[in-house]
Amino acid sequence: MKWNENDLRMALRYAHIKDEKASLFRDWLMALEPVLQEVIMPKVTWRVFSCQKEVDGMALEPGHLVLPGNLARSMLRDCQQVIVAAASLGHGFDRQTSLYEACNEPARALLWDAAGSVWIEKVMDELETVLKARPEFENRFFTDRFSCGYGDLPLALQKEIGALLNLPLRCGIQVLDSCMMAPTKSITAFIGVADKPQPARIRGCAVCRMNLQCTYRQKGKTCHES
Repeated sequence: MKWNENDLRMALRYAHIKDEKASLFRDWLMALEPVLQEVIMPKVTWRVFSCQKEVDGMALEPGHLVLPGNLARSMLRDCQQVIVAAASLGHGFDRQTSLYEACNEPARALLWDAAGSVWIEKVMDELETVLKARPEFENRFFTDRFSCGYGDLPLALQKEIGALLNLPLRCGIQVLDSCMMAPTKSITAFIGVADKPQPARIRGCAVCRMNLQCTYRQKGKTCHES
């Protein structure tokens, strides 16, 4: 994988780099690309479940997992199946983070973290492209990806997802007591599968994957207002 222009813009946004400094830090991000290629070992896994509506949410193959709340009902209302997926950049990313911090390079560590946030999404994007090309999904339609912590979908579901996908064995991912994951650049996601085209429904802060850590929101702003 390589950086594209949108990747660079997103990484700079995550690092809260202002326009007047973007040129310098863009060069730093470009220099991090070969480091990313060298130290990360992406791993992915996924399973497909049937889904059905229940009073308190959407159930994945009754007895497996219930996704409570309005977001899951909205995203999966036309879907017969749900793909539950996970991806990780591996522990090499975290070791490189520690190296930058130990060398007292806070700016580089900040950019490295932002680069990782973009890179893990690229890994998941590639997985989604592979899934769409599989014969069992021919003439099927995917919803937007969404994850625990988006909207009203609780982060506490991470524990159940970890067990459902056997994440320690398949991806080396541990779900911590805080419901965060290690390695740090690890994510889980749901993708609905339907028989008809699905509209883009993921919009705004409520469903942004950074909403739990967003410093803009802590200041009462959005990233578009900064």
